Amino acid sequence: MHGYDIMKALEERYHGFYKPSPGSVYPALRALLRQGLVEVTGEERRKTYRLSRKGKDFLKKRKAELEKRFEEFESMVGPERAAMLREMRATGRLLAMNMKTVTPKQAKELLGVLAEMRERIMKIIAK
Repeated sequence: MHGYDIMKALEERYHGFYKPSPGSVYPALRALLRQGLVEVTGEERRKTYRLSRKGKDFLKKRKAELEKRFEEFESMVGPERAAMLREMRATGRLLAMNMKTVTPKQAKELLGVLAEMRERIMKIIAK
């Protein structure tokens, strides 16, 4: 991707809640380039960045590390609590992914669902 494509993709990924600036993206890309984690092709104004083999390997290694950390966390809190947290994260991602397309009517209905869920959670915790 070009630098501005990366900025746009990040903004879309965060559903407009985070909009990276050139002042944050381009220094990060230069650092990744120095580390050999990305490769660049093209000329000054039309550079295209892509993950290098080293970058892909780095991400694969980090994924395993994060999974290992979650497994350690799960063994500490128990599988039931860990499953609950995974479900909360999945619900949050679902809402975030659809934030831009939710209509006002849907937002009102979802707000009611979330408020009801919070109330039910409080009742369960209070038992």
